[in-house]
Amino acid sequence: MLKNSKKITFQILVMMICSSVYAQQFAHTIGNIEDLGSGYVIFSYEINNILYKDSVQARSDIFTKKVAVVESTLCTLSNSVNQQIKIFILEPTLIKFRGQITKFYDLEVIGGKESELYAQYRQALRLNIGKRPLLTGDEVIDKKRRTSFGAAMKILKDSVVTDFVNRNPGSVLSAIAIYDTYVTYPDRNKADILYKLLSPAIQRNDYGRRIKTFVDALGNTSHGAIAPEFSLADQNGKFYSLTNFRGKYVLIDFWASWCGPCRLENPNLIKAYQKFNDKGFTIVGLSMDSSKENWLKAVEQDKLLWLQLTDPKTTNGKTAEIYGVKSLPANFLVDPSGKIIARNLRGDALGKQLSAIFGK
Repeated sequence: MLKNSKKITFQILVMMICSSVYAQQFAHTIGNIEDLGSGYVIFSYEINNILYKDSVQARSDIFTKKVAVVESTLCTLSNSVNQQIKIFILEPTLIKFRGQITKFYDLEVIGGKESELYAQYRQALRLNIGKRPLLTGDEVIDKKRRTSFGAAMKILKDSVVTDFVNRNPGSVLSAIAIYDTYVTYPDRNKADILYKLLSPAIQRNDYGRRIKTFVDALGNTSHGAIAPEFSLADQNGKFYSLTNFRGKYVLIDFWASWCGPCRLENPNLIKAYQKFNDKGFTIVGLSMDSSKENWLKAVEQDKLLWLQLTDPKTTNGKTAEIYGVKSLPANFLVDPSGKIIARNLRGDALGKQLSAIFGK
């Protein structure tokens, strides 16, 4: 009897929402999730480095919520019962969720063109990826099999993404697929080719803009280019920008406490800093740590002497994106006028470059 009552309540809510006139800036969501009870569900998404969150409390497993939509994008739905999440496409339409709290990650999402495409895209990936090769216990053979499997999967995924973008240039999911495949795992040429296939509206979407930033980063950070401006905070929350260092030679150093090669490079940076700092050279460390504690502990352990700023969004942060940094360590040497004159100086290369500028 209770289940029938819940079913009727759910159907009434759906009819009420369907009968309303949709405002384009809202997603009308409704969910019926077994054993959610009076728990909360939380909607979270991020656009242009701004985090948007909204929540609603369920009643007898059912919730309904009008969620503000800045633009169609990936959204994380979480809950207060078991902390599981479900990723879906948030868009300005009616979106229904059905399933069980124990399998919250596997909720059925109904409604919306982008959601339908998302399901098709994920299915295409599953069909093409196949099963990983079984381990034999022979290290040489297993490594060869994993390498071969990885290469084959890369080709197959490339085929799926390329086909999807060609067929759906007006879908935000096309931009998401390009970003996840060719920006997160950098392939600037492929990202550029597929970006040009997107419709103008999707190119202006947050994911489209981020792809374009990645594509343009190589040219924007080439030799002789004016170094892109940034604004990041130090450990006390005070913000600094690149213009604060105009008039000096400055090394912009992207690093992280968890990056082994970065930590091994720090003695070289210390040596250069100590030798040339009083001649007009400085370093600005841009930490890609998500943990403030780990970041500051590494600064202390390595005895770093220069200003340290941080972007807790790591290499997904805006500064790393405009510099095209997807792997660490990375650095850029900027002259007093703000022009980039060298990049990725490692070992004794930085000392040699600075000796050429200042003399030994």
